[in-house]
Amino acid sequence: MGYWTNKHTPLIASLPGGEVPVRRYVQLLPTDDEIPGVHSVFYDGVAEVWVDDIADAARWFTSDTYTTTVAADEEQFIDRTQTGFLYTTETPIFG
Repeated sequence: MGYWTNKHTPLIASLPGGEVPVRRYVQLLPTDDEIPGVHSVFYDGVAEVWVDDIADAARWFTSDTYTTTVAADEEQFIDRTQTGFLYTTETPIFG
């Protein structure tokens, strides 16, 4: 996790905005908190990559910036055999 937060994060933050169709990038890091009776799953962390639509996601993940810079750096800390993607839309219920 140290590499992700200390090396990869500054790389992501330094990318030129015009080339990147990502509106928001959020890292969700686990805590040691537990709730009795509630099953917890273990992940090293989760990254939220916010885009306007699936076309922007496809453009990002196939861009030269991603494939040559970001994906290469991700090889330092991501096990691709254990990584998945979940594409979602938000449906606010309250709050």
